[in-house]
Amino acid sequence: MNFRSYLILMTLGTLTAWVSWLVVVYGIDPSRSGMLGFFLFYLTLSMLSFGTISLLGLIFRFWRLEKELSSRITYRAFRQAILLTVIFIASLILLSQGWFRWWTMILIVIIAAFVELAFISTKRT
Repeated sequence: MNFRSYLILMTLGTLTAWVSWLVVVYGIDPSRSGMLGFFLFYLTLSMLSFGTISLLGLIFRFWRLEKELSSRITYRAFRQAILLTVIFIASLILLSQGWFRWWTMILIVIIAAFVELAFISTKRT
């Protein structure tokens, strides 16, 4: 898959995730749907945040790093979008359960930083 087709598919997927999240927010009553409504909410929210962060990271990196390979920029933006989405969704779930504290957020960010550090330290030649 070339870069242009990846960018088109990622943009279409992100737009679809935005539309599906809006359908879930405006169309599902959480008091009647139970766990399925919350699952669909968090699933669509994670898809839209992953796609949006990935595309914004990709655009920002192309604007800043013009001489780097597009595959490396895409891989880095994809990886960091996954980490930021996990941080975002985990903090929202903790907040909804009443378990969100400053030290839990610091712990989540430290774990994500170590994961990113592990990816950075294993550079491919």
